[in-house]
Amino acid sequence: MRVSRGVIADLYVEDGRGVVMVGESVLVLTEVATAIVEAVPDASTLTVAEVAASVVEVFGEPDAPHTAEGLTLQHVHDLVAHGVLEIVEGSRDGTASLLDQRTRRDAVEAVRSALRHVLSGGTDRWSLPPSVESDAFVKAAHQHHVVAFLALHLDRLTLPPRARSVLLADAAHLQAGARILATDLARALEVLDAAGVRALAFKGVALAVQAHGDLTARGAGDLDLLVAPADLERAHAALTRAGWSPAPEYPVPGPSWAWRHFVRTHNELTLESATSSIDLHWHLAPTRSTFPPFDDLWLRRDLVEVAGRAVPTLSPYDALAHSAGHAARDRWRWLRSLVDVHLLASRSDVWSEANRPLRSDQLLTLGVAVRMLGDLPGAPAVVVRAVSESSDVWKQALADQLSTEVDHRALATPGQQFTRNLRTLARTRGTPTEAARLLSRSALPPWLTSQETSPHALVAAPKVLARRLAELEQKARARLR
Repeated sequence: MRVSRGVIADLYVEDGRGVVMVGESVLVLTEVATAIVEAVPDASTLTVAEVAASVVEVFGEPDAPHTAEGLTLQHVHDLVAHGVLEIVEGSRDGTASLLDQRTRRDAVEAVRSALRHVLSGGTDRWSLPPSVESDAFVKAAHQHHVVAFLALHLDRLTLPPRARSVLLADAAHLQAGARILATDLARALEVLDAAGVRALAFKGVALAVQAHGDLTARGAGDLDLLVAPADLERAHAALTRAGWSPAPEYPVPGPSWAWRHFVRTHNELTLESATSSIDLHWHLAPTRSTFPPFDDLWLRRDLVEVAGRAVPTLSPYDALAHSAGHAARDRWRWLRSLVDVHLLASRSDVWSEANRPLRSDQLLTLGVAVRMLGDLPGAPAVVVRAVSESSDVWKQALADQLSTEVDHRALATPGQQFTRNLRTLARTRGTPTEAARLLSRSALPPWLTSQETSPHALVAAPKVLARRLAELEQKARARLR
């Protein structure tokens, strides 16, 4: 198998970690992922073995039972899933490709079955089908970000020794990362408290405690904090002083048109430290009208204990709505998101505090989660309706969960991401104002505005638009070669 770079706007590397722009998304890479991307030159292709050799030159050989090529392949699949790398067409043997597809399908189905069994609450043990190899099962668990969750429930699963040991070893790394995040979350909230900024932690370790009862259950990732739009600059300054540095492709707070445009059209930015990344949000989603304003969310907030601290987070119902909407935007590709939704929806207190109906996209997620992971005894009638409505997307969700590793491609066609955003807007009943905001967001992205210091739109915007047109022309020419 050979890989090439996807259509990425740019790669920024500092202290071994990289940041790339893919479509409308900013992705922060681990050190290993950064080394992999740097090993694949522009307009060139490499085999996975060649990429692994480059990684070994930087980090050395991994500890047993892992192999450099196996770990590199896992990272490559994740980078392909996010559009950072692409599988070169025709680089696989046809028979091997069919075998890979069948192996992947059986492994993903086994992971679904294991999750369904754990969530059922039964006392018997689930066994890995003999037809599914240990490595394929673990790989599928990684693909769907459920390694840490499965490792917490090994008392309910009968796995071959290799699958069990690798799951435990991999989960230990993820759990250690989650504990570091928990410590950093407590520190970030202390910093914001001292600055007089209210903040809600969501997703990540806060959601792990709220939905799973264990801060390590969702593995490691980044920290997501929501602040009121009026507090954004104060929060940014406080966290920066505390050691989290802004990613270079974002405008800096100040009087510039670039900053005003960014705040008006986006909903989050990334801040980095040596041990964690913070996604600082001032709206929960790109389409702002889809969630209540910050003050309403704050009044309904829940408190969860993380690293010995009471952490404010979304109310259980708001967490369900947000998790369901987020999974729908991802087209239900990752099982971890559906596990979150299933666990939250199984709680009676979630439904007793419901203060608004779920949107159509959130209902679809609820229906997919219940169909895939098991019924919810005593659930309200809306769950039955959600299951019925999800039939329209069921087959596509199953297919996407198989292909998310190797077949997901970056949205290289100009306007394709904007079109998808508009479809999301239609499902969530967004306003014309939201559509205009999405258009401006797509036409004038932050990585092209970040260096503009003028406070005047008439000075800065034409220069940014010219760079955007040149960038799109360059991408179009590259695709025609």
